[in-house]
Amino acid sequence: MTTPEPSRALAPRIRGRVLVGGLLLMGGAAAAVAAGWGWKWRRIDAEAATPMALATEAWKAVDRQDGAAARQAIRSLKDRGAAGLAGVVQARLLVARGFSRPALDLLAALPADKTGADDADLLRFVRLVRGEAAYRLRLYPLAERELNAVLAATPDSVDAHRLLAAMTYDAGAIPAAIEHLEATARLAPADPRPKRLLGLIHNDYERYPEAVEHYEESLRRSPDQADRNDVLVELAGSLVKLHRHREALATLDKLDKLDKLAGGDDADLLRAECLLAIGDRGAARGIVNRILETSPEDLGALRLEGSIDLEDGNPQGAVRPLERGVAKHPRDYLVRLKLAQAYAGAGREADADAARAEAERIRALRRTFADLHQEAWARPGDADVRRRLATMAADLDRPDLEQVWLEAAAAVEAGRKPAEKSQ
Repeated sequence: MTTPEPSRALAPRIRGRVLVGGLLLMGGAAAAVAAGWGWKWRRIDAEAATPMALATEAWKAVDRQDGAAARQAIRSLKDRGAAGLAGVVQARLLVARGFSRPALDLLAALPADKTGADDADLLRFVRLVRGEAAYRLRLYPLAERELNAVLAATPDSVDAHRLLAAMTYDAGAIPAAIEHLEATARLAPADPRPKRLLGLIHNDYERYPEAVEHYEESLRRSPDQADRNDVLVELAGSLVKLHRHREALATLDKLDKLDKLAGGDDADLLRAECLLAIGDRGAARGIVNRILETSPEDLGALRLEGSIDLEDGNPQGAVRPLERGVAKHPRDYLVRLKLAQAYAGAGREADADAARAEAERIRALRRTFADLHQEAWARPGDADVRRRLATMAADLDRPDLEQVWLEAAAAVEAGRKPAEKSQ
């Protein structure tokens, strides 16, 4: 395996907790406000056969961010004497709106039901809500205990698998995250989100054939998903890594033509790279020039401009953009390697030797970085290896990945602490 180094534009989304919150779980208070919490109200049958059936419908209402329907169900449950079930739904609504601590307090004070509701189902709901609230508060031992208890009783609980996928992903425990994501994808066959996140993970670890399969399945499940343009760009990026340039171009052509910013510079750079690969250097140069007009220090554009000059047989012309790229991004291996090629072509052998030597030094760092990723993969409970990854990311001028691994180390450390009492 080569060094898992995602593009600078995608890296913050690939591993940040915001990604998991946005893709895999409900987005908390921000998502609730954005959705309006109630604008798509779908009336729930208050005469459902049992209080548990009504509570299940209310649970689904929270899933679809239909706050009005959920509140209607809470009132109906109270009217039917199912105060405990009503409290669980209310607690889940609080969690979804970003109020996890009050949700835990509410669960701790739940009254007994008078309806004969199935105790096992009620306990499952309580544990799921407590697990999600604890996860959002970073009370990982409590979250893990509650969610594993759910799976012990109900192995096919999609909610428990989804939450455990998010939690293990945060800690950089990738094999466990993949296991729970695969279960989530299997149990929710219409949901595009777990497949999209699986695509991101495999892309991150440079397992591009698997990434392509997951991205394509995500798009098959929901061709018009909210993040469709992002998924298409990420899919195209994986296809480029596999040298499937014409397929990547066809994928980029599916971007929303009505959205002038669809894909942004990431899509344009991928398109230019594909055009260069199939021999259309003029079209590739036109795209690169447009990007550099507005983003003169863009690393990808500078690197591509140098590559085009090299292919045009103009190594001296390639030196200028590549030197700018090295000056702005001194620890980027590819731009340094391209600069060595340009120096050699221009007859500057001493400069070429120095550039090659520095490129090899950076390559060795990246190899060590890749080995540490494998170590982190194999040791999900090791915070020290995650801190070493953060330090090395800083050495490689990757503050985005430095933050990712610092957060993963913190998540592992939090998982070692005793769970707070919240009952």
